[in-house]
Parts: sequence; C-alpha cells; structure tokens
Amino acid sequence: MQKFYFKSDDGEEYGPISEIDVREWQNQGRMNSESLVRYEDSEDWLPLSNFPELSSTPQPPTQQDSQNFQPHRGTMILIFGILGVSCCFPFGIAAWVMGHADMKLIDSGEMDPTGRGMTNGGKICGIISVIIFVLGCGLNLIPVLFELSQMQ
Repeated sequence: MQKFYFKSDDGEEYGPISEIDVREWQNQGRMNSESLVRYEDSEDWLPLSNFPELSSTPQPPTQQDSQNFQPHRGTMILIFGILGVSCCFPFGIAAWVMGHADMKLIDSGEMDPTGRGMTNGGKICGIISVIIFVLGCGLNLIPVLFELSQMQ
C-alpha cells in the first residue's frame, strides 16, 4: 500500500500515512483539496486534489436518488406536537408515536431526511405534552388522596 507525507499550513510534515489516514484526516477537516501531499518515495509536494486515489469527496445525491425516499411528515408531526402541548393531549401522543416511527425511517434511509428537524421537534413536543398531562393528573389526585386518608 502506498504511503504519503502531509505538510500542514505551518510547514510541519506528517507521515508516512496511509490512504485511510488521509481520508480520515479529510473527514476531520485536518486536510482539504489544497493541502500539500507527496508520495513517500518522492520529494515533490503537490495539492491533494492531484491525487485522485485520495479523493474522499462524496458525490452529491442525484434527483433520482432523492425520489427513492418516502416523503417526510415533519410538518404534521410538529403541528400535532404543538397542539398536544397547547390544548389537546391526544395529539401529543400521536406526535410522539409518529415522530418515533418516522425518525427510525429517516435513520434507516427510507424516508426523506430533510424533515428530520421538524419530525424531531414534533416528537419532543409530544413527549412534553404527555409529561404535562401526567403531572397534571398527579397533582389533581393529591387532594383526593388527602381526603381519602382523612376518612379513616
């Protein structure tokens, strides 16, 4: 396997490093297409873009790829979550359940990931509405339990 040397912006040289290391460093932002690199057995420093075998730039999704996703329901889930918090508890349950299911589909690559933020926001609102409802019921039960304990 071919080894490389990398020269940082401050002139420091690193290496020898493998192709895998170069790709990892690109993903970490330590290197870019303008970073100077040379083969282990060479003295010529060239920009990383001159080494096609080290290219780690992902290809942008094509229109055909994006059509393979199920459409997201992020807007509806967010609206359900807000309704659950503000006035109607059952909408909160629906937002939580639907949001959880849709996040699994988004994470597995079956659903359009552009709805991740709205879906997650709606799911969180749904969880909050359930917590508020449970706390409200619990607080309303305290006087009843107190009255029952006084009857004995």
